[in-house]
Amino acid sequence: MSSDGAANANTVPDAGNLAAQRTALRIGFGLALGFALGELSGTAFFFFPPLMAVQFLATMRQPPSLGQAIGLTVLTAMISGSVLLLASVFAGQPLVFVMLVGLLIFYGFLLDTAGKAMPASLLLTFSASLPLLATQSAESAGLLAFAFVESTVIGLLTAWIIFAIFPAPPADPDTAPPALGTAEPRMALANTMVLLPVLFFLMLGGNMTFVVLMVIIAIIRLRDRSGAPGAAFGLLLGNILGGLTATVAYNFLILQSGIAFFLLLVAAVGLMFAARISAGGARAPMFTIALVTFVILLGLGVSPLPSDSGEAFTSRLWNVLLAGAYAVGATSLIASRKPKPQPAAPVATDPSQVSP
Repeated sequence: MSSDGAANANTVPDAGNLAAQRTALRIGFGLALGFALGELSGTAFFFFPPLMAVQFLATMRQPPSLGQAIGLTVLTAMISGSVLLLASVFAGQPLVFVMLVGLLIFYGFLLDTAGKAMPASLLLTFSASLPLLATQSAESAGLLAFAFVESTVIGLLTAWIIFAIFPAPPADPDTAPPALGTAEPRMALANTMVLLPVLFFLMLGGNMTFVVLMVIIAIIRLRDRSGAPGAAFGLLLGNILGGLTATVAYNFLILQSGIAFFLLLVAAVGLMFAARISAGGARAPMFTIALVTFVILLGLGVSPLPSDSGEAFTSRLWNVLLAGAYAVGATSLIASRKPKPQPAAPVATDPSQVSP
């Protein structure tokens, strides 16, 4: 064990550190590139391309192949088209429509519990956002569906570019790929019950603030399944941290406009959060939620949407923070009601206690 063992002991941490550093660089600069390409595309939903890019870069160990890119794009189009079709067929039957959407959301959470993160992300995001707009304006829902497909393509293009600049270190041949989990219908149903009432309430009230649904989905998916109270508090802190960071960045952009300054600011914040996300540990989910909240709020704040003002930004901030508080509170309440596992019966050691 001598020198070979010492060399191996030193190589493994270095390889892990290098992989974490590359991941942080890809997320940080990929966020800025996603915003830049989103600006060039002229999409009205400015935060979707960088949000998709960050999801790809955070979950993929290698750049997507051409087949994977085509598959994800087709999947995005199919999910968006299916939800729009349901909305048009059951427009006059809102209760039936909500139940069908609930089934889609349940299936999305079921995929998520099984470890199929990317299809789960697409299905949950589209199944929650599109119905909300479809009940108010078919034209707006169509534009959003197109923006989803467009953002998926931009996110994949961003991933290819960023992986070319910051390639992943060679994988250890002895390291097995992470195994998929087992689907948990009970947890998927509980998650659906947390999200569906909010969607139904927003649909009834004619409120098209679909970003609160995206924040709730993100928090539910990152919720610690062990039910540790500190994990729930951490997600709430992450939601607040992301909102405060977006507020500071937004005020900087009011004082100093320009796309170059905006991209530098976004890259700096992205790198700051990405370094903590890629390092892993118990606080990684908190910084993940912070980054998601930051991207959504800042993207909405600078996007060319009606009534963009400081007052509108403040209103969106409060909506997002309230959504985070609701998601953390609801998931914590459900976790506290889980039946505790019963202790195993003691093993009989006395021969007289063993039945013949």
